[in-house]
Amino acid sequence: ASRASLVCAALTRGHPPGAPASSSRRWAPHPPGTMGQAMTLVKKGKGRPQPQGASEKEPGVVNFALNAPGAASVWLLLTIPEGHPGWEKVGATSEANEMYLRLDPEKQRTGTIWHLEVQLSSVPVMGIRYAWLVNPPLDETGQPRPDAEKIIDPYARELDSPPATQWNVRKAQRYSPMAVIPDARAMKDFDWEDVKPPGYHLKELIIYEAHVRGFTKNPDSGLSQPDTQAGTFLGFLEKIPYLLKLGVNCVEFLPVFEFDETACPRKNPHNGEQLCNYWGYSTVAFYVPMQRFADKERTSAAIIGFKTLVRELHRVGIEVILDVVFNHTAEGTWGENNWHSWKSVAKPNYYLLSKGHDTNYTGCGNTMNANDPLCCEWIVSCLKYWALDMQVDGFRFDLASSLCRGGDGKICHEPEVIRRMSNDPDLKHIKLIAEPWDCSWPDGYLVGRFPSCGAPRWAEWNGKFRDTVRSFLKGDEGMKGEFATRICGSADLFKHNGRGPFHSINFITAHDGFTLKDLVSFNSKQNSCNGEDSGDDHNNSWNCGAEGPTGDGGINHLRERQMRNFLVSLLLSAGTPMMVFGDEYGRSQRGCNNGWCQDALSWFSWSDMAKEEGKLVRFTRLLISMRKRYMHLFGRDTFVSEKDIWWRVYWDDPYNYVCYVLHDHKATNGYSGLLFAFNAGHEFRECDLPQGKTWYRLIDTNLPSPQDICESEGDATQINGSSYGMHPRSCIVLKCMADKAAAFDHTESEAAYSQLQETTEHLKEVVRRRASMELLPNLPAEQVRAGELMRRLSSMSGLPTQFLSTISEDKPLEVDFGDIVIERAPSSSLLPLTASSCRLPGLKDLDALPDGPGEEPAATKPAAAGAAAEKAP
Repeated sequence: ASRASLVCAALTRGHPPGAPASSSRRWAPHPPGTMGQAMTLVKKGKGRPQPQGASEKEPGVVNFALNAPGAASVWLLLTIPEGHPGWEKVGATSEANEMYLRLDPEKQRTGTIWHLEVQLSSVPVMGIRYAWLVNPPLDETGQPRPDAEKIIDPYARELDSPPATQWNVRKAQRYSPMAVIPDARAMKDFDWEDVKPPGYHLKELIIYEAHVRGFTKNPDSGLSQPDTQAGTFLGFLEKIPYLLKLGVNCVEFLPVFEFDETACPRKNPHNGEQLCNYWGYSTVAFYVPMQRFADKERTSAAIIGFKTLVRELHRVGIEVILDVVFNHTAEGTWGENNWHSWKSVAKPNYYLLSKGHDTNYTGCGNTMNANDPLCCEWIVSCLKYWALDMQVDGFRFDLASSLCRGGDGKICHEPEVIRRMSNDPDLKHIKLIAEPWDCSWPDGYLVGRFPSCGAPRWAEWNGKFRDTVRSFLKGDEGMKGEFATRICGSADLFKHNGRGPFHSINFITAHDGFTLKDLVSFNSKQNSCNGEDSGDDHNNSWNCGAEGPTGDGGINHLRERQMRNFLVSLLLSAGTPMMVFGDEYGRSQRGCNNGWCQDALSWFSWSDMAKEEGKLVRFTRLLISMRKRYMHLFGRDTFVSEKDIWWRVYWDDPYNYVCYVLHDHKATNGYSGLLFAFNAGHEFRECDLPQGKTWYRLIDTNLPSPQDICESEGDATQINGSSYGMHPRSCIVLKCMADKAAAFDHTESEAAYSQLQETTEHLKEVVRRRASMELLPNLPAEQVRAGELMRRLSSMSGLPTQFLSTISEDKPLEVDFGDIVIERAPSSSLLPLTASSCRLPGLKDLDALPDGPGEEPAATKPAAAGAAAEKAP
């Protein structure tokens, strides 16, 4: 009674039994016959209102649920794609591969949530497409018309959009994906190999903002499989050793939720290049990892690829923060209507409206109604999915002030969605970072005032740190006091509400704006390549004497000094630093400060990085190492106070010269301290040194590499005299050491080098695996036993093993072992065999079998470092 029969409309468009079916693309029973035969293929039941989306509760049984308040009629469309294992079983053809199921409002609706359970007999549900139809227009037979809107499930875990090889490929049919029932094993049985998140405190982080595609898409990336993995999750994974060597311990990914990169109609007016939505700040599906970051067109490849990347970053102690865009969606971008989702489900609940029209606090055409109960629940559920199932460590919320707006558009002091995020027990371990502004001024500018709605845990992008440091270092007068406040943790912004200096995310550059190299090379933005007048005109940049690239050696030397000055002020200040990928070698976007639509222009250049390996890259790496050595000075719990610092500044002098000494209270061998001096002007200045102490030079940004920063403090140059001469536009860091035994060594240790090599080899092995090898074994006992017996038989007798392709995760056992005899079987073969026995030393992993005939076996998966030992059968 709990299983209703197949809805007749699914196959016959409402015709009575025996009547001819319509010519629309409906599934036909296979073999062709009566409705009774079709009933054995598909059954539907009442379903459950939770969880929302599509969830496979047991093999072949999928629950669908959609919250659609105000809907009078809801239908579910199922589509079986060509090549699906069930294509022939259901009798699908290119003209008939769809099925419409109407939900009964009396039995399949709980409150405002519509739900339906679908059971497919003998047909794998993985890979089947689906879409919702809400209040669809019906034809004369009472069925949805072909032009009815096909709605993407707001809770969809996967879409059928193409993989990385199809990036920005324009086709006659515009981007209009359907949701996909994902591989249940990718969802539930991913093998995390007992790798745990690093669990750093916010104050310990050194954040590296990066774009998944941009990091490895360049042909000079040197990937082992560039044709398929460049610009993908696995491509990024292969470059983890670089991040490990650089020293960062947190990657903040630009958007990795599904977006449509083709949603940009413009071309570069200079070269005719088709532009694209490169950044990805227009989300199509928030639960779906970006399909064009997947290296294969396999169901759930993006899910497996993302999880694999997170696991391997965690394995080496690097956390993952996602840049998420809950302030607006891509629905209706550029006036296009080639796909539908939230507006067709519950527009006034999901979108902030004024007199029925979209509001635009985001500059992107719409604003999410984040504090509506329905939208709020959807946002929090999404965050919990990424935090718990995908194991990310934190979120940075784009234009987060828009999340604080109520239904009237005004800023709320206690917004419900922020309260939910802050207090949900499933998110208590997650780092929450706000970009504390939106496009409405001044009410949307909440730097230092972003609500926590509970214990103070929200960090903020400190735009005032960026603006102040830029102004000070380019020589704007009267900036000394403000600069001093920023490098000491911005107590004026964060102390009043119980937060600490680590809640200040300090940055000089971000994806939005000039790169570090362009900050010191351009006075004005150069955005004509975008085919639009976009980007900020207020950059606080200085080109050092020439606009753009120049052959003037003096200007180039000044630019190098300025980049080093910026890096010192960023990495050796109180607060949590964030840098942009490529700034460590001087990546340039040729003056474009709004690269949202620029693909190749934004790529990381591995050849350019190699040229700077002994220069700016080395300087950055040693600065990061120095920050870690003195984490108690810079990664502070409390703000810098008078007992921590000795200011040696003439505050009334408008010239931008600042000198101070940070006392190291944790020094054990007598007094120790670090002296900083910034000469951010055009004059030569003498830095007077405190008397009675011996000072050693750690950094002088005016000096060429390798003199600009010392790798070992034991080799630091001692300063003789009562002062140190500082060239214009330079900074120094000196250390007072009573005993050189307290000196730190910032060079790479032999153990660290060995670990780096091991990690490199391990990751090369990971990227060669098949996706299925990242999943826990899920085989019937007889298949495991048969596969194990065959391997042992082959190893002892030399019999061929071509038949092994018949023993796989996707096929039933079809081998007759009746005539096979093992004459000298070891005693252990008589024990009951389990999936774990497939990984005994000397035996091949069953996952290494080919996926099917004609395919090469994948490499055997090595045991994970630190993984728990498997129990004996």
